[in-house]
Amino acid sequence: MLERRAKPRVAGPFPTSVSGIDKAGEFFELDCVLDNISSTGLYLKTPHQLERGSEVRLIVNFSANPSPAGGAVIRGVALRSDPQADQRWGLAVAISEYGFP
Repeated sequence: MLERRAKPRVAGPFPTSVSGIDKAGEFFELDCVLDNISSTGLYLKTPHQLERGSEVRLIVNFSANPSPAGGAVIRGVALRSDPQADQRWGLAVAISEYGFP
């Protein structure tokens, strides 16, 4: 299968904490699982629908043992919010900033 992305993705699951403002204008913060990530974007599923352009903040753990040293702090922008069969939303995010604590 031909990969259409410019940057290769690493598949999860990676434990993640995500926060932002949903489509209804409500602040949310929750734990979820990141599906995949590349150097420029990521994809996860959340019960909250977001508007295109909404800012999200994430703490992603890449280690088997949860710790701040095994993860990344990411700020990104929602590119799309796709409805899923399980009543969640698939959220594609462009990474705008990141850091490693």
